[in-house]
Amino acid sequence: MTPETATAEVAKSVTIDIVSVNMAFDLDTITVPAGAEVTINLDNQDVGIPHNVSFYTDSSAAETIFVGDLITGPDKVTQTFTAPAEPGSYYFQCDVHPFMNGTFVVE
Repeated sequence: MTPETATAEVAKSVTIDIVSVNMAFDLDTITVPAGAEVTINLDNQDVGIPHNVSFYTDSSAAETIFVGDLITGPDKVTQTFTAPAEPGSYYFQCDVHPFMNGTFVVE
């Protein structure tokens, strides 16, 4: 096995902490490596209000990358998914409150 092959076989992973408070996310851009295992730690601090974080190919939310579980604040959830293999600019949002959104950059 060559060093290049060994490197390619090492799984990339990244952990993102995101807070929802006052009906907004604290991040407007999330950047991850292509094909990475992405762990999202959502901290919903909005008392009595449900939020999630879902990822889509674009703002139409027609093509899903990952749909996060809804949690009613105050609560926290950790979920994992695989980022697209294709680098590009994608989209994330709260499905209950789509005005809570941002850019999901895959490099």
